[in-house]
Amino acid sequence: MTTRVLISFFCDDRPGVIEQLSALINQHGGNWLDSQLSRLGGRFAGVLQAQLPEDQQEALGDALSRLEADGIICSLTDAGAAPQESLATQRLTLLGPDRPGIVRELTRALRMAGFNIRSMETSVETAPMSGEPLFRAEACIELHSDSRLDELEWQLDAMADSMTLEIDLIPD
Repeated sequence: MTTRVLISFFCDDRPGVIEQLSALINQHGGNWLDSQLSRLGGRFAGVLQAQLPEDQQEALGDALSRLEADGIICSLTDAGAAPQESLATQRLTLLGPDRPGIVRELTRALRMAGFNIRSMETSVETAPMSGEPLFRAEACIELHSDSRLDELEWQLDAMADSMTLEIDLIPD
């Protein structure tokens, strides 16, 4: 019998980290499935899903914890049940002057309208002409039977006006 696990990690950014992790998964009869990996600041972080024999989960967890001696901090957890299918998705893009609270306001609007974030990437960039910091976000959001698109559009319009942001919703 096999199981799916999630492995999260972070460490100093250096060559060979993914090779170490994939070798351990392979040594325990596992298969690397999905992953999201990124350098943030001077650190490298990621989360991945792997499938492996159930009787290897504890041994893999022990092996991952020994990577701390190499500066790789890992956590292993059961992947849980597959999520229920959403009715549809929308792509949300946001761009505007960087300031504290943008992510908090955005996620509050999504929650209040009954939406779930499937994925989100954010960055702060330098504006080409002014050199001012610009906040950029891209998210894939899930619409469910109880989601209220009109409520979300109203919330996002109010947020865009008050924070001088450009926010677009595009059906996937």
